[in-house]
Amino acid sequence: MIHSLAAGCFIILAFIVIINPPAHNTKAKYWFSGFLFCVGLGLAERDLYQQNPDFVVLSECSRFLIAPFLYFSIVYFTKPKFLFSVYSTLHFIPFVIFSYFALTFLIKNEYPVIVPVQGSKHLGFALSIALKLQILIYWAYSFFLLRKHRRDIQLFSTQTNQLNLNWLNNLLYIILVIIVVALLGARFSHLSIHQYLPIIYCFCSGFIAYYILPQKEIYPFPEMVKIEIQEIIDVSSSKKSASTRLSDTEIAFLKTKLETIMEEEKLYLQSDITLFQLAEHLHISTHDLSFLLNKGLSINFNDFINNYRIDEAKRLLISPRHTHLSIEGIGYESGFSSKSSFFTSFKKIVGLSPLAYKKISLS
Repeated sequence: MIHSLAAGCFIILAFIVIINPPAHNTKAKYWFSGFLFCVGLGLAERDLYQQNPDFVVLSECSRFLIAPFLYFSIVYFTKPKFLFSVYSTLHFIPFVIFSYFALTFLIKNEYPVIVPVQGSKHLGFALSIALKLQILIYWAYSFFLLRKHRRDIQLFSTQTNQLNLNWLNNLLYIILVIIVVALLGARFSHLSIHQYLPIIYCFCSGFIAYYILPQKEIYPFPEMVKIEIQEIIDVSSSKKSASTRLSDTEIAFLKTKLETIMEEEKLYLQSDITLFQLAEHLHISTHDLSFLLNKGLSINFNDFINNYRIDEAKRLLISPRHTHLSIEGIGYESGFSSKSSFFTSFKKIVGLSPLAYKKISLS
């Protein structure tokens, strides 16, 4: 019954995720809770196969929900205003087809279509392979969505460490461990070590709880700002050009105005500056500013601000008046919110570490 213990861990965790007090990331948590619940049903099936065959038929149906539930939880975690559409329901076609066959067999003890005995064996093997491929493909695509999210947040914020969802990245790796263990367990079920695999599942459920339960609001912005963020991301992802949004004359004018404001008001020194705040200073819409940066200047918001910050840091590093500041302190004085983001950006833009740059410049 050790598989039932692991199943209980996932099913209980599924309910805990839903009732977890902070009322944010709600839709993402619902989908992820469904993912955990289906994983729990799949594990419970191992111990209940002999005692309750009918339950096994139902739990087999839930296996085809594991992949899309995981996928949509990642979608809602990474996209602030994602709208579930008719197109989204296509992800559940395998579940509907399999459920139709399974429930028909459960009720009538026969398939809705005539399947030869030999064909039934091949069909079962094909379904097993399809299920494994489904979860691997959806995991890979979920991982891709998370990487894309890290690029997208650079369109509107410089505090990427607070929005990059590193915890979700770690969570996906834990889920990958579960997938690999499940695949190996099915392949080498004859080995004695197979009986200890549920212990790994239990530990994985604990790590999942550690990462998922304490998370704060991913996009701590007003609802209108979230809508604008989603629109900016969608426009950036679209292959269609928005070349008519600003003319060449308007781009040249706004570029000069932007450079003047940045040099005179030094907005880049604000560690929490966002695309929306900068747009207010320019008295233009966030979409126009996003277009100006990405299409007009061929740079994202994060790199645009950090270029000014690095120039400021370079000035402070060789300034006799700021020798009392540590390297980390210079990073904070230049507008960076953390030591890691300062060092990473400096090395990316300058090609040297701040300390190496200082030694070479003062030698």
